[in-house]
Amino acid sequence: MTKLPYLNLGCGSHFNAQWVNVDFSKNGEGVIAHNLLKGIPFADNTFEVVYHSHVLEHFSKDDGVLFIKECYRVLKPGGILRIAVPDLEQIVNNYARLLMLGKKEPDNGKIRADYEWMMIEMYDQTVRNNGGGEMLKYLAEKKLVNEDFVIKRIGYEGEMLRKNILNAVPQKKQLFSRKIYHFARRLLSLRNYRQWLLKLLFSKEYKLLELAWFRQSGEIHQWMYDIYSIRHLLDTIGFKHIAQKDFNESDISNWSSFKLDQVDNKIRKPDSLFVEAVK
Repeated sequence: MTKLPYLNLGCGSHFNAQWVNVDFSKNGEGVIAHNLLKGIPFADNTFEVVYHSHVLEHFSKDDGVLFIKECYRVLKPGGILRIAVPDLEQIVNNYARLLMLGKKEPDNGKIRADYEWMMIEMYDQTVRNNGGGEMLKYLAEKKLVNEDFVIKRIGYEGEMLRKNILNAVPQKKQLFSRKIYHFARRLLSLRNYRQWLLKLLFSKEYKLLELAWFRQSGEIHQWMYDIYSIRHLLDTIGFKHIAQKDFNESDISNWSSFKLDQVDNKIRKPDSLFVEAVK
């Protein structure tokens, strides 16, 4: 298939085969594995479109500036950059609204549940020290009094994550053969041998090593953005015509047909800020 001169960075498992797709690891057929902290592996003025969704916040503030400069470099003059990031303004406005309601009705369980979810959105993905953090624990609760609110905030992907968690087979009920298979994989893993050796050599310090590995794994958020800050960042680098967009609105031709910010004509990540700019 001939690729469009369109680039999707940090694509994860959500990408379009017509695009050039790059991620830190290979997540599908045709996805290029590359460490984006080391730049974008293409020549200057290569692409008409560069897109990334919920990637920028995983870079430190300084690395984020370098990453956006790389996006500018590989774009052709007149090319479009489209960014989706968690919208700090949305989070803060919801937090302030629920705080005010909670102070008026301190015994209202629904308000408290919504407030707790917004606190998780605001802090958990920045401060967590283990995979999934408080967000995963919250989504794993069998009954949520505010499930509609949570799904409205995190959209299709969050809804599917919750369903997968609730439908997962408990380890005690797994087939014996599957348990043996997973045990054998762990036994043969070179990574596990390295971990066992490190545990033996650095028993007291090993937990600190585990924490350092996790904090460098790319899961956590290292910075947050709103339209004010991201507009300033893009303007400083040299982008023009900076504009906030809706999930299905774009100056990219046939944007909706690529289904990158939507699933079944619904927004994929409702907590997003969508911004486009031109080189």
